[in-house]
Amino acid sequence: MQPEYWLLIALALAIAEVLAPGTFLIFFSASALLTALAAFALEAIAAQIMVFVAATIVVLLAGNSLYRRVLVGRSNGIGQGPIGEPGVVETAIVNGRGKVRVRDISWLATGPDLPVGSAIIVTGRMGGTLLEVRRLD
Repeated sequence: MQPEYWLLIALALAIAEVLAPGTFLIFFSASALLTALAAFALEAIAAQIMVFVAATIVVLLAGNSLYRRVLVGRSNGIGQGPIGEPGVVETAIVNGRGKVRVRDISWLATGPDLPVGSAIIVTGRMGGTLLEVRRLD
């Protein structure tokens, strides 16, 4: 495959990351960019795909290591998440359940009933996706 195709794939993935942020597609974009560089020397598509797979693994491991160092440095331990950070109610909290936006990420939330747009602060985390919140005074 021509290097230009890998560059287009890298660009498309980078644009997709910007449109739907989640800091995950950017790793594949970086891998496609590295594969584009390798494609100048490698003609066989099988070799290019192996480079893409290997580059993806390396980039994901490096990115994971970087994120862990950055996020652990901000909290008291691994997995603390956004405890103590402000956010806003995205879907009204009714009967103790709703959605909030913290760090540009939408989270399921539990807490007192609050209307959309209310300012909140994260007071705890239950599992990987559920935050405990209260109204930010």
